[in-house]
Amino acid sequence: MFGFGYGEGFPDHSIASVEPAGEGRILIRTSAADVGQGVQTVAVQIASEVLKLDPEHFEIVEGDTHTTQNAGSSSATRQTYFTGHAVKEAAEDLLGNIYHYASQEFTTNHPEMGTRDGRIFSHVNSDDEMTIWELKDRLANRGIELKGRGTFFPRTYKPDPETGQSEKVYVGYSYHTQVVEVVVDTVTGQVTVEKAYSAIDAGKAINPAGVEGQVEGGTAQGLGMALMEEQIIEEGRTLNPDMSRYLVPTAVDVPEVETVIVENEDTDGPFGAKGIGEPAMIATAPAIINAIYDAIGVRFYQLPVTPEKIKAALEQN
Repeated sequence: MFGFGYGEGFPDHSIASVEPAGEGRILIRTSAADVGQGVQTVAVQIASEVLKLDPEHFEIVEGDTHTTQNAGSSSATRQTYFTGHAVKEAAEDLLGNIYHYASQEFTTNHPEMGTRDGRIFSHVNSDDEMTIWELKDRLANRGIELKGRGTFFPRTYKPDPETGQSEKVYVGYSYHTQVVEVVVDTVTGQVTVEKAYSAIDAGKAINPAGVEGQVEGGTAQGLGMALMEEQIIEEGRTLNPDMSRYLVPTAVDVPEVETVIVENEDTDGPFGAKGIGEPAMIATAPAIINAIYDAIGVRFYQLPVTPEKIKAALEQN
């Protein structure tokens, strides 16, 4: 289980905007840093869903203190939840403005209009039709900006200083269950993780391939934590400060990962989405240690479990 967002009553929010630009383009402005987790793809998918417009029309204006507002850090498994929500609100605000101004152009009402593929049209009069960008230009001639803005600022609850408890410590919780199959060579002490099975509660998987990718990456990190990654410090100095002596998993070490995405929409995230970045790796090390225990009957309490530790434990038994 992982509580995402800063938590513990810490104020947290994200701001985004969505606006039509040159012909056929929609700009999404967000300072959310994409460090490989795919938040930009998620932002495009969310705006695309709201505006009923293919993702190819969207461009991301990345973090720039002159043109984008705060989106918080890419940490605490929070960006899909917070920035995704801000982008959804911004796209909805833009859609509302489109309907408002287009209804004036068509002299009709919102329920009598629709949008699809960048077109705004009337269900009543087939002659009433224009593109989002045509509407933008008409409004610009009148000094009106066509734009949507969104701010997601959920309520947070300060914890009790005595108990650490509050009405809601985190904005939401993700869950991850993992089963691994290992083979332990009792002669060399080498552990091989052959396969991992994961079930992760993503709330709503906006990008299923991205969810699977994060689970696979988290599994690799958890495997490194369990079996390889050990910082050796002596008198305050790190003795293995390079990749030749501090070992991390490579492609030949990482097992096949079979992922089942559980969609339990119990949060206020966009379309029910949750963060799954850090939860993707939490279950792996405990699963591997338990599998080693199941294989050789020895329980380890200190990571990583190296071949030397396994050989020593087997010799003692």
